[in-house]
Amino acid sequence: MNPKRRNAVLLASTFVAASAVTGIAPSAQAAPQACTYQAAHLPVPAGIKSGVVKATGGAEVYAGEVEFPEDDSLEHAVLWSGGRMTDLGPAAGADFDLSVSDVNSKGTVVGHGAKITGVVEGFPTWSWFPVRSRDGKLEQLPVPAGSHDVQTRVITENGDIYGEGYGSNPNYTEVYKWPADQAGTVVKLPGLPRGSRVEGVDADGTVAITAEEAPAGTWRPYLWKDGTAKPLAIPAGAANASVTGISNGVVVGDALDADFNPSAVMWNKDGKVTALPNGQRTTAVNSKGLILGTNKRLVASLWQLSASAGAAPSDGVVTTLGDDGTLVGSKARPGATFPRFPAVWRCG
Repeated sequence: MNPKRRNAVLLASTFVAASAVTGIAPSAQAAPQACTYQAAHLPVPAGIKSGVVKATGGAEVYAGEVEFPEDDSLEHAVLWSGGRMTDLGPAAGADFDLSVSDVNSKGTVVGHGAKITGVVEGFPTWSWFPVRSRDGKLEQLPVPAGSHDVQTRVITENGDIYGEGYGSNPNYTEVYKWPADQAGTVVKLPGLPRGSRVEGVDADGTVAITAEEAPAGTWRPYLWKDGTAKPLAIPAGAANASVTGISNGVVVGDALDADFNPSAVMWNKDGKVTALPNGQRTTAVNSKGLILGTNKRLVASLWQLSASAGAAPSDGVVTTLGDDGTLVGSKARPGATFPRFPAVWRCG
Protein backbone atom coordinates (compact mmCIF):
# COMPACT_ATOMS: atom_id res chain seq x y z
CA MET A 1 0.00 0.00 0.00
CA ASN A 2 1.51 3.33 -1.00
CA PRO A 3 1.63 6.27 1.45
CA LYS A 4 -1.20 8.19 -0.13
CA ARG A 5 -3.57 5.24 -0.04
CA ARG A 6 -2.57 4.40 3.54
CA ASN A 7 -3.29 7.97 4.65
CA ALA A 8 -6.66 7.89 2.90
CA VAL A 9 -7.59 4.65 4.62
CA LEU A 10 -6.57 6.02 8.03
CA LEU A 11 -8.57 9.20 7.44
CA ALA A 12 -11.64 7.25 6.34
CA SER A 13 -11.36 4.99 9.39
CA THR A 14 -11.16 7.99 11.71
CA PHE A 15 -14.08 9.68 9.99
CA VAL A 16 -16.31 6.61 10.07
CA ALA A 17 -15.54 6.00 13.74
CA ALA A 18 -16.86 9.42 14.74
CA SER A 19 -20.18 9.75 16.58
CA ALA A 20 -23.38 10.83 14.85
CA VAL A 21 -25.03 14.24 14.67
CA THR A 22 -28.30 14.46 16.59
CA GLY A 23 -31.42 16.57 16.29
CA ILE A 24 -32.82 15.35 12.95
CA ALA A 25 -36.02 13.38 13.32
CA PRO A 26 -36.51 10.44 10.94
CA SER A 27 -39.85 10.26 9.19
CA ALA A 28 -42.31 7.50 10.00
CA GLN A 29 -42.34 4.84 7.31
CA ALA A 30 -42.95 1.09 7.29
CA ALA A 31 -39.75 -0.91 7.04
CA PRO A 32 -39.41 -2.85 3.76
CA GLN A 33 -38.82 -6.58 3.72
CA ALA A 34 -35.11 -7.37 3.75
CA CYS A 35 -33.46 -9.36 0.98
CA THR A 36 -31.59 -12.61 1.37
CA TYR A 37 -28.40 -11.92 -0.55
CA GLN A 38 -26.44 -14.62 -2.35
CA ALA A 39 -22.75 -13.95 -3.05
CA ALA A 40 -20.89 -14.97 -6.21
CA HIS A 41 -17.29 -14.39 -7.21
CA LEU A 42 -16.62 -12.89 -10.64
CA PRO A 43 -14.02 -14.41 -12.98
CA VAL A 44 -10.58 -12.81 -12.64
CA PRO A 45 -7.26 -12.84 -14.50
CA ALA A 46 -5.06 -15.79 -13.60
CA GLY A 47 -2.57 -15.29 -10.80
CA ILE A 48 -3.99 -12.21 -9.09
CA LYS A 49 -3.51 -11.83 -5.34
CA SER A 50 -6.65 -9.77 -4.63
CA GLY A 51 -9.33 -7.63 -6.22
CA VAL A 52 -12.51 -5.62 -5.76
CA VAL A 53 -15.55 -4.46 -7.72
CA LYS A 54 -15.82 -0.68 -7.46
CA ALA A 55 -18.70 0.22 -9.77
CA THR A 56 -21.68 -1.21 -11.62
CA GLY A 57 -23.38 -0.06 -14.80
CA GLY A 58 -26.32 -2.41 -14.33
CA ALA A 59 -27.34 -5.32 -16.56
CA GLU A 60 -24.40 -7.48 -15.40
CA VAL A 61 -21.85 -4.74 -16.09
CA TYR A 62 -19.20 -4.25 -13.40
CA ALA A 63 -15.77 -2.62 -13.10
CA GLY A 64 -13.03 -2.94 -10.52
CA GLU A 65 -9.36 -3.40 -9.75
CA VAL A 66 -7.07 -6.40 -9.30
CA GLU A 67 -3.51 -6.75 -8.02
CA PHE A 68 -0.81 -9.15 -9.15
CA PRO A 69 1.83 -10.50 -6.73
CA GLU A 70 4.79 -9.37 -8.81
CA ASP A 71 3.69 -5.75 -9.14
CA ASP A 72 1.38 -4.56 -6.39
CA SER A 73 1.88 -0.85 -7.17
CA LEU A 74 0.28 -1.01 -10.63
CA GLU A 75 -3.22 -2.38 -10.26
CA HIS A 76 -5.15 -3.43 -13.36
CA ALA A 77 -8.66 -2.30 -14.18
CA VAL A 78 -11.11 -5.08 -15.04
CA LEU A 79 -14.44 -4.90 -16.85
CA TRP A 80 -17.10 -7.59 -16.53
CA SER A 81 -19.85 -7.33 -19.13
CA GLY A 82 -22.31 -9.93 -20.41
CA GLY A 83 -20.41 -12.70 -18.66
CA ARG A 84 -17.11 -11.70 -20.31
CA MET A 85 -14.09 -10.45 -18.37
CA THR A 86 -11.66 -7.93 -19.89
CA ASP A 87 -8.33 -7.07 -18.24
CA LEU A 88 -7.90 -3.40 -19.16
CA GLY A 89 -4.40 -3.26 -17.69
CA PRO A 90 -2.87 -0.48 -15.58
CA ALA A 91 -3.47 3.22 -16.13
CA ALA A 92 -1.44 4.23 -19.18
CA GLY A 93 1.55 6.30 -18.07
CA ALA A 94 1.08 5.62 -14.36
CA ASP A 95 4.01 5.04 -12.01
CA PHE A 96 1.79 3.49 -9.36
CA ASP A 97 -1.80 3.17 -8.26
CA LEU A 98 -5.06 2.95 -10.14
CA SER A 99 -8.50 3.89 -8.90
CA VAL A 100 -11.60 2.84 -10.86
CA SER A 101 -14.35 5.41 -10.38
CA ASP A 102 -17.32 4.35 -12.48
CA VAL A 103 -18.67 2.37 -15.44
CA ASN A 104 -21.77 2.82 -17.60
CA SER A 105 -24.01 0.19 -19.15
CA LYS A 106 -22.01 0.33 -22.38
CA GLY A 107 -18.94 -0.86 -20.47
CA THR A 108 -16.88 2.33 -20.58
CA VAL A 109 -14.73 2.46 -17.45
CA VAL A 110 -13.28 5.66 -15.96
CA GLY A 111 -10.73 6.17 -13.23
CA HIS A 112 -7.38 7.79 -12.49
CA GLY A 113 -3.74 6.84 -12.08
CA ALA A 114 -0.78 8.42 -10.31
CA LYS A 115 2.38 9.88 -11.88
CA ILE A 116 5.50 10.71 -9.85
CA THR A 117 6.32 14.39 -10.35
CA GLY A 118 9.40 14.83 -8.15
CA VAL A 119 11.04 14.19 -4.80
CA VAL A 120 10.84 16.31 -1.63
CA GLU A 121 13.06 15.42 1.34
CA GLY A 122 13.53 11.94 -0.02
CA PHE A 123 9.82 11.25 -0.54
CA PRO A 124 8.15 11.16 -3.97
CA THR A 125 5.52 13.68 -4.96
CA TRP A 126 2.84 12.69 -7.43
CA SER A 127 -0.20 13.88 -9.32
CA TRP A 128 -3.37 12.07 -10.33
CA PHE A 129 -4.44 12.02 -13.97
CA PRO A 130 -7.76 10.82 -15.49
CA VAL A 131 -8.24 7.74 -17.69
CA ARG A 132 -11.02 6.00 -19.56
CA SER A 133 -11.29 2.66 -21.34
CA ARG A 134 -11.28 2.32 -25.10
CA ASP A 135 -10.71 -0.76 -27.26
CA GLY A 136 -9.84 -2.97 -24.30
CA LYS A 137 -7.30 -0.74 -22.55
CA LEU A 138 -7.04 2.48 -20.55
CA GLU A 139 -6.10 5.78 -22.16
CA GLN A 140 -5.40 9.19 -20.64
CA LEU A 141 -8.04 11.90 -20.84
CA PRO A 142 -7.04 15.51 -21.61
CA VAL A 143 -6.74 17.94 -18.70
CA PRO A 144 -7.05 21.75 -18.67
CA ALA A 145 -3.81 23.66 -19.10
CA GLY A 146 -2.15 24.29 -15.74
CA SER A 147 -4.27 21.77 -13.85
CA HIS A 148 -3.02 18.91 -11.70
CA ASP A 149 -4.32 16.06 -9.54
CA VAL A 150 -7.26 15.54 -11.87
CA GLN A 151 -9.56 12.64 -11.02
CA THR A 152 -12.68 11.21 -12.62
CA ARG A 153 -15.81 10.48 -10.58
CA VAL A 154 -18.74 9.61 -12.85
CA ILE A 155 -19.55 8.51 -16.40
CA THR A 156 -23.13 8.94 -17.57
CA GLU A 157 -25.11 6.67 -19.88
CA ASN A 158 -24.38 8.90 -22.88
CA GLY A 159 -20.64 8.89 -22.09
CA ASP A 160 -20.18 12.30 -20.45
CA ILE A 161 -17.44 12.10 -17.81
CA TYR A 162 -17.24 14.29 -14.71
CA GLY A 163 -14.45 14.85 -12.20
CA GLU A 164 -12.35 17.48 -10.52
CA GLY A 165 -8.82 18.75 -10.06
CA TYR A 166 -6.76 21.76 -9.08
CA GLY A 167 -6.51 24.64 -11.54
CA SER A 168 -5.66 28.31 -11.22
CA ASN A 169 -6.14 28.25 -7.45
CA PRO A 170 -3.95 25.46 -6.02
CA ASN A 171 -5.94 25.35 -2.78
CA TYR A 172 -9.36 24.54 -4.22
CA THR A 173 -10.69 21.90 -6.55
CA GLU A 174 -12.76 22.80 -9.59
CA VAL A 175 -15.13 20.56 -11.55
CA TYR A 176 -14.40 19.34 -15.08
CA LYS A 177 -16.49 17.63 -17.74
CA TRP A 178 -15.33 15.55 -20.70
CA PRO A 179 -18.30 15.81 -23.12
CA ALA A 180 -19.13 12.63 -25.01
CA ASP A 181 -20.05 14.60 -28.14
CA GLN A 182 -16.75 16.52 -28.14
CA ALA A 183 -14.09 13.82 -28.08
CA GLY A 184 -10.68 14.94 -26.85
CA THR A 185 -11.97 18.02 -25.04
CA VAL A 186 -12.42 19.01 -21.41
CA VAL A 187 -14.35 21.96 -19.98
CA LYS A 188 -14.65 23.57 -16.57
CA LEU A 189 -18.22 23.67 -15.25
CA PRO A 190 -19.36 27.26 -14.64
CA GLY A 191 -21.38 28.57 -11.72
CA LEU A 192 -19.93 26.38 -8.97
CA PRO A 193 -18.52 27.48 -5.59
CA ARG A 194 -14.80 27.00 -5.16
CA GLY A 195 -13.66 23.78 -3.61
CA SER A 196 -16.38 21.78 -5.39
CA ARG A 197 -16.06 18.06 -6.00
CA VAL A 198 -18.42 15.75 -7.87
CA GLU A 199 -20.35 13.15 -5.86
CA GLY A 200 -22.82 11.96 -8.49
CA VAL A 201 -24.74 12.83 -11.65
CA ASP A 202 -28.45 12.10 -12.05
CA ALA A 203 -30.09 10.91 -15.26
CA ASP A 204 -31.39 14.44 -16.02
CA GLY A 205 -27.89 15.94 -15.80
CA THR A 206 -28.14 17.27 -12.25
CA VAL A 207 -24.71 17.13 -10.64
CA ALA A 208 -24.44 16.55 -6.88
CA ILE A 209 -21.59 18.55 -5.35
CA THR A 210 -19.82 18.95 -2.02
CA ALA A 211 -17.93 22.25 -1.72
CA GLU A 212 -15.12 22.55 0.84
CA GLU A 213 -14.27 26.12 1.85
CA ALA A 214 -10.94 25.93 3.66
CA PRO A 215 -10.68 29.35 5.40
CA ALA A 216 -14.26 29.11 6.63
CA GLY A 217 -13.90 25.43 7.50
CA THR A 218 -17.24 24.57 5.90
CA TRP A 219 -18.57 21.68 3.82
CA ARG A 220 -21.70 22.53 1.84
CA PRO A 221 -23.97 20.36 -0.37
CA TYR A 222 -25.18 21.66 -3.75
CA LEU A 223 -27.07 20.57 -6.83
CA TRP A 224 -25.83 22.00 -10.13
CA LYS A 225 -27.63 22.08 -13.47
CA ASP A 226 -27.39 24.28 -16.57
CA GLY A 227 -24.76 26.56 -15.06
CA THR A 228 -26.49 27.21 -11.74
CA ALA A 229 -25.64 25.72 -8.33
CA LYS A 230 -28.39 25.58 -5.71
CA PRO A 231 -27.58 24.77 -2.06
CA LEU A 232 -29.22 21.88 -0.29
CA ALA A 233 -30.53 22.44 3.23
CA ILE A 234 -28.13 21.88 6.12
CA PRO A 235 -29.81 19.35 8.45
CA ALA A 236 -31.11 20.69 11.76
CA GLY A 237 -28.45 20.52 14.46
CA ALA A 238 -25.61 20.14 11.95
CA ALA A 239 -22.83 22.61 11.21
CA ASN A 240 -22.00 21.15 7.80
CA ALA A 241 -23.13 18.51 5.33
CA SER A 242 -21.65 16.52 2.47
CA VAL A 243 -23.19 14.64 -0.45
CA THR A 244 -22.30 11.05 -1.37
CA GLY A 245 -24.75 10.21 -4.18
CA ILE A 246 -27.80 11.10 -6.24
CA SER A 247 -30.33 9.06 -8.23
CA ASN A 248 -33.83 9.78 -9.51
CA GLY A 249 -33.92 13.06 -7.61
CA VAL A 250 -33.00 11.56 -4.24
CA VAL A 251 -29.72 12.78 -2.73
CA VAL A 252 -27.87 11.01 0.08
CA GLY A 253 -25.08 12.29 2.26
CA ASP A 254 -23.90 12.98 5.77
CA ALA A 255 -24.81 15.66 8.29
CA LEU A 256 -21.68 16.85 10.12
CA ASP A 257 -21.44 18.47 13.51
CA ALA A 258 -18.83 21.09 14.41
CA ASP A 259 -16.23 18.34 14.86
CA PHE A 260 -17.27 16.69 11.55
CA ASN A 261 -18.85 13.69 13.25
CA PRO A 262 -21.23 12.19 10.64
CA SER A 263 -24.86 11.14 10.63
CA ALA A 264 -26.57 9.62 7.56
CA VAL A 265 -29.24 11.71 5.82
CA MET A 266 -31.21 11.93 2.60
CA TRP A 267 -32.79 14.80 0.69
CA ASN A 268 -36.01 13.95 -1.19
CA LYS A 269 -37.01 15.36 -4.57
CA ASP A 270 -38.40 18.47 -2.84
CA GLY A 271 -35.15 19.09 -0.98
CA LYS A 272 -36.50 18.03 2.42
CA VAL A 273 -33.75 16.45 4.52
CA THR A 274 -34.45 13.40 6.69
CA ALA A 275 -32.21 11.38 9.01
CA LEU A 276 -31.75 7.70 8.19
CA PRO A 277 -32.66 5.61 11.26
CA ASN A 278 -29.53 4.65 13.20
CA GLY A 279 -27.42 5.78 10.23
CA GLN A 280 -23.81 6.86 10.56
CA ARG A 281 -22.75 7.37 6.94
CA THR A 282 -24.07 6.90 3.41
CA THR A 283 -22.26 5.47 0.40
CA ALA A 284 -24.67 5.25 -2.54
CA VAL A 285 -28.31 5.36 -3.65
CA ASN A 286 -30.00 3.76 -6.65
CA SER A 287 -32.99 4.88 -8.74
CA LYS A 288 -35.37 2.73 -6.66
CA GLY A 289 -34.41 4.59 -3.46
CA LEU A 290 -32.25 1.82 -2.00
CA ILE A 291 -29.44 3.38 0.05
CA LEU A 292 -26.17 1.80 1.16
CA GLY A 293 -24.17 3.04 4.14
CA THR A 294 -23.16 2.18 7.69
CA ASN A 295 -25.10 2.30 10.92
CA LYS A 296 -23.88 3.78 14.19
CA ARG A 297 -22.17 0.51 15.07
CA LEU A 298 -20.24 0.78 11.76
CA VAL A 299 -22.11 -2.18 10.27
CA ALA A 300 -22.78 -2.00 6.51
CA SER A 301 -26.51 -1.28 6.26
CA LEU A 302 -29.35 -0.60 3.84
CA TRP A 303 -32.31 1.77 3.81
CA GLN A 304 -35.27 2.03 1.49
CA LEU A 305 -35.55 5.79 1.40
CA SER A 306 -35.98 6.78 5.06
CA ALA A 307 -36.90 3.28 6.33
CA SER A 308 -34.34 0.77 7.54
CA ALA A 309 -33.89 -2.28 5.28
CA GLY A 310 -31.53 -4.13 7.61
CA ALA A 311 -27.87 -5.02 7.43
CA ALA A 312 -25.99 -5.48 4.19
CA PRO A 313 -24.17 -8.81 3.68
CA SER A 314 -21.43 -9.31 6.25
CA ASP A 315 -19.43 -12.01 4.45
CA GLY A 316 -17.31 -9.49 2.56
CA VAL A 317 -16.83 -5.77 1.92
CA VAL A 318 -19.60 -4.02 -0.04
CA THR A 319 -18.52 -0.94 -1.99
CA THR A 320 -21.66 0.17 -3.88
CA LEU A 321 -24.97 -0.98 -5.36
CA GLY A 322 -26.70 -1.15 -8.72
CA ASP A 323 -30.14 -0.13 -9.95
CA ASP A 324 -31.29 -3.75 -9.79
CA GLY A 325 -30.35 -3.91 -6.09
CA THR A 326 -27.20 -5.94 -6.70
CA LEU A 327 -24.42 -5.13 -4.24
CA VAL A 328 -20.77 -5.28 -5.30
CA GLY A 329 -17.40 -5.39 -3.57
CA SER A 330 -14.99 -8.11 -2.50
CA LYS A 331 -15.13 -11.39 -0.63
CA ALA A 332 -12.66 -14.06 0.44
CA ARG A 333 -12.77 -17.39 -1.33
CA PRO A 334 -14.35 -20.39 0.44
CA GLY A 335 -12.31 -21.62 3.38
CA ALA A 336 -10.38 -18.35 3.79
CA THR A 337 -10.86 -14.95 5.39
CA PHE A 338 -8.29 -13.07 3.30
CA PRO A 339 -7.38 -11.97 0.67
CA ARG A 340 -10.60 -10.83 -0.92
CA PHE A 341 -11.59 -11.13 -4.57
CA PRO A 342 -14.21 -9.39 -6.77
CA ALA A 343 -17.73 -10.40 -5.79
CA VAL A 344 -21.39 -9.48 -6.24
CA TRP A 345 -24.39 -10.09 -3.99
CA ARG A 346 -27.78 -10.58 -5.62
CA CYS A 347 -31.08 -10.41 -3.84
CA GLY A 348 -32.55 -13.90 -3.50
